[in-house]
Amino acid sequence: MNVLFIGYGRMGGALGNAWLQAGLVNHLSIVDPGLTADAEQGRYIRLEDVPQHRAFDLIVLAVKPAYATAALAGLTDHQCQQATVVSVAAGVTERTLSNAVGQRCPVVRAMPNTPVLVGAGCTGLYATEHFDASRQAVISRLFEAVGAAYWVSEEQQLDAVTAISGSGPAYYHLFSEALAEAGIKLGLDPELARSLAAQTAFGAATLQHQPHANFTDLRVAVTSPNGTTAAAIDVFETQGQLRALVEAATGAAHRRSVELSNES
Repeated sequence: MNVLFIGYGRMGGALGNAWLQAGLVNHLSIVDPGLTADAEQGRYIRLEDVPQHRAFDLIVLAVKPAYATAALAGLTDHQCQQATVVSVAAGVTERTLSNAVGQRCPVVRAMPNTPVLVGAGCTGLYATEHFDASRQAVISRLFEAVGAAYWVSEEQQLDAVTAISGSGPAYYHLFSEALAEAGIKLGLDPELARSLAAQTAFGAATLQHQPHANFTDLRVAVTSPNGTTAAAIDVFETQGQLRALVEAATGAAHRRSVELSNES
């Protein structure tokens, strides 16, 4: 598979490097609009220097949303003729992307999260109902190489994906940060508190990924009546405060994602 990356920062680089290591792609052409004069000369090229008659199987758009449409508009017919465009530019709609590429090739929107950097990502994917099934299978394999991939049937569902898994890692990091700080206040060494919080998060996530795991059952299994865990859970669940806070927070993320989509 011959792939063109437009943008090769943390996200683009994580995807491209993983696909190469997995043997899913044969060759990468890398265009990075943010390239500086002293950055890895020889690895990056300018879009105008990509051979106009080279056909790509996949074109990955991994630039900031403001640059997305201009980058696609600069592609030639030959570069697009057999390609699928995969955009990880947050908030830029399928219609905007398709118009920018001149309807010359199909477009997929992808919403990966930062754990793709360690092969544990979660990616929401959307394409129109006319998207070819064989192309969909290829895109699924690519994103499954860096974690899990889930297709949504309606584009607006990507805003919910953004609120849950796109922004979600930050929520878990924040909780771990708070848990470590609480440990320090209870008298633990800061590094020990950090390690305990991180390892506990890893262990809990591993349990959640066991076949047929149920979040409620896992919680109940740890919560002995009148025990230490029950005392903490009672605080979290007082008048549904934790659940209300999570609902309000994800609602705010969802609204902002919708706003960004409307602005594109």
